[in-house]
Amino acid sequence: MKKKFMSILLGAAMCMSLLAGCGNGAQENQTAASDSSAPAQDTQQAASDGMEDVADTQQAASGEKITLQFWNVFTGSDGDILRGIVDNYNKTNTDNIEIQMDIMPNDQLQQKLPASIATGTAPDFVLFGVENLAPYVSNDSLEDISDFWDVTGVDKSNFLENVLELSHVDGKLYGTPMQYNVSYLYWNKDLFEAAGLDPEKAPATLDELAEYAEKLTDPTKNQYGLAMPSNVTYMQFLWANGGDADDPATNTNLLDSEENIKTLTWLQDLMVNKKVSPENITGPEADTMLQAGQIAMYMSGPWQINGLREQGINFGIAPCPAGSAGAFSPAGGCSYVIPKGTEESHKLAAYKFMQYWLTDAVLKEWSQKNGFPVWSKSLMEDPEIQGDEVLNSISKATEIGRSYNLGYSLASQIDNDVMIPMFEKVMTGAATPEDALQEASDAMDKVLAQ
Repeated sequence: MKKKFMSILLGAAMCMSLLAGCGNGAQENQTAASDSSAPAQDTQQAASDGMEDVADTQQAASGEKITLQFWNVFTGSDGDILRGIVDNYNKTNTDNIEIQMDIMPNDQLQQKLPASIATGTAPDFVLFGVENLAPYVSNDSLEDISDFWDVTGVDKSNFLENVLELSHVDGKLYGTPMQYNVSYLYWNKDLFEAAGLDPEKAPATLDELAEYAEKLTDPTKNQYGLAMPSNVTYMQFLWANGGDADDPATNTNLLDSEENIKTLTWLQDLMVNKKVSPENITGPEADTMLQAGQIAMYMSGPWQINGLREQGINFGIAPCPAGSAGAFSPAGGCSYVIPKGTEESHKLAAYKFMQYWLTDAVLKEWSQKNGFPVWSKSLMEDPEIQGDEVLNSISKATEIGRSYNLGYSLASQIDNDVMIPMFEKVMTGAATPEDALQEASDAMDKVLAQ
């Protein structure tokens, strides 16, 4: 059973990494973790030493110092920002709490955490992608923290409901949201202007997206209008025209529809006939071409922002384009969770840090330094946030976020056996939209019958 549970977790983490956005900088900079580990440890030790001095002058409510072990997967530059926030909490909190943070790659955490929970050696709290919540809950491995709002007094009505929902399983709260993201449409303003398009106006509809992508494609310059990596599930396109893949609540196959045929026909024309994207491009390759100014439009998460700024790309960000049924985007994010068996005093101490995280000051720092959207309603009214073109744009785009099989035990299998093969056949012209959809629908029936 443990092996099966581990497999589910790893599969879910792999298929949802693009959506969740947790540690995405690390996935693109794997070597950065080892290079920065020593100074990070020095910084943590300095914070620990400083906490000893603070504790001498502060009267802690608990009377005794509580040391919390905290695991997360933020091995890139986002981890440095997170460590700075944790260090500041260690130095300034008046509850005599010290957090010792351990950063590791996601696959390593997913190998270590189930075993540590089973043996009673788990950390006090963990930060990981929301796609992991349901598998852990089904294995009775996480604490129900539905009392968080009452215990801390944090006003949950100040946060976007679609963000909070991602941390629930079967109506119970198992995680406190840390960050949230959807996919956004990035566009290169300079390439737009060179093609005679308004550099300040992104395509608002799927038809406009196709029209702009064709105008912006020039293979002789190795320039493409739209990057469409393979091995990705493009649910935003199906949803835009009123289609879908499945209904987790009823275990129902929703693939076989005229709406999906319409979307896949549009997609194949875009990719095979108009050739607006490099063939068989991977996500990292698309990232590189975007930052090199060779891609005019690309749908991706907020982790692109800092790289584009560093490369001096003149870019804009907009919500995913709308179809006949509206605009939607797969939602993802990360949550702080508490492993099953954590002692009550440590659970309450973890609540204190989570409460600290949900203050506008900390959320603002995270968004400004890391480029992730704002999802606190009061922070959305902050003049600095409203005056930041990028943050203002992506924060508005969060409102079209939609869950795609989050919390569904069959999620990774549906993607790997059904959706990704279907999109690849359509995008490469290996099958007609009708044949690809029929094959996918048959495969979906087999998965759902388990």
